[in-house]
Amino acid sequence: MTTTGTSVTQKKQDASGPVRSPVAAYRPALLALRTELRRGISPWTGAGTAVMLTVTMAAKADTWQGSWGETQGNLHSAATLLVGPLVAAASCWQGAREHRRSTTELFGSTPRPRFARVVVAALPIALWAVAGYLAVLAASLLATWPYAGGGSPFPSFAVADAAFLVAVGLVGFVVGQRCRWRLAAPVLAVLLYLVLGVPSYSDSSAQFLDPAVQYALDASLPVWWFAPAMVAWTCGLALAALIAHAARRRFLAVVPLAVAAAVAPLIMHTGQGLLREDPAAARLVCADGTPQLCLTGYNGPLLPQVSQALSGLLGRLDGVPGAPVRYVDQEVRPGSAAAWMPTPNLGWYLLRGRLQHSEDFAWQVAYRMVNRECPDSLYADGSAGEDRGMATDLAVTDWLTGPRTPQTPDAEKTPQLRRLEAMPAPERRAWLGRFLATRTSCSPSEVPVL
Repeated sequence: MTTTGTSVTQKKQDASGPVRSPVAAYRPALLALRTELRRGISPWTGAGTAVMLTVTMAAKADTWQGSWGETQGNLHSAATLLVGPLVAAASCWQGAREHRRSTTELFGSTPRPRFARVVVAALPIALWAVAGYLAVLAASLLATWPYAGGGSPFPSFAVADAAFLVAVGLVGFVVGQRCRWRLAAPVLAVLLYLVLGVPSYSDSSAQFLDPAVQYALDASLPVWWFAPAMVAWTCGLALAALIAHAARRRFLAVVPLAVAAAVAPLIMHTGQGLLREDPAAARLVCADGTPQLCLTGYNGPLLPQVSQALSGLLGRLDGVPGAPVRYVDQEVRPGSAAAWMPTPNLGWYLLRGRLQHSEDFAWQVAYRMVNRECPDSLYADGSAGEDRGMATDLAVTDWLTGPRTPQTPDAEKTPQLRRLEAMPAPERRAWLGRFLATRTSCSPSEVPVL
């Protein structure tokens, strides 16, 4: 029985041909893909992607090195607006090679399906571009890691950017095969740059369909479905174009097109809601002592540096009635016992985890403490009283912290500053107490002036 069964099976195999495994069936395509990955302009596209992103990021290192959000925000902008058109142009040039070499009919006579042949030829540039992007992303994150105060990288933005590069690579290849104009590649790059850049200047909700739209990533988190939605949107359109161009059953292009059309309203309707506030960034971290210094969660490691920068101001306010008992880097209500501090991660004050321009930082704290922001009609009855009131505010600010710009020894001080310096310490503390008690008043009769 065994012999008979074996002979019957052998006859069936002989009649139907050799049985091939799934791996063996795709082996020719994989070998062709490996060959395409190693030759032509594909490796050069990956190198160009890496060089362009590296130069762009290195030129602005002072603005992003120290913040996860700024790092990936700058990389997102460069990858979409600069590298995207580059990849599209390279893919377009690659797609037109059959026209340039007059081999269209030759490739059409091969037994390999056209769709598989097009995919194998289109993928290498996209894959090399993604490899270049990921290499620069890893280097940028490593450069940020020693200085980042809080938060974490954003994998969803990395996935969305990589999917975008694949999408423009596929679309560029299709354009190259459909258009025989030799200038198609540079023209496509220019048009894509305009298509990606112009919507950023619009207030319409449709701008969020633009893969190059800029996001404020500091103290924010993308929604959990951000990456899947953006991948479905960009790659859905690209796959629809590829299927309509090369597949035997072109009507199947409706499927990815429908997926892209389904997520588009969701992205537009959500709009700014694609990013939500990070609870860790809003939580205050405070230092021990009186008065109390508080920074948001991301800036907590800067508390020792902020304390040192404000040491002179706090020392001069020691013993002054009504002086703030808390300093926070958030907006405070008028009349509150807390004082506002500039957010240290604005770029001007923070560089690679170090607080810069500490004198200006302290001056801004003092100025916001005494600045009344009164309308002219309420601050003073006349221009002379108004000038005197503003001069008093500046004199108090300069006495608390020193002027922002270093003065020469013979520089003339304002009369208000000289009067404040000449006061005995007890009298000066009492006067400052009366002055701070009227911080919310705009009536000239209530504000003590020098």
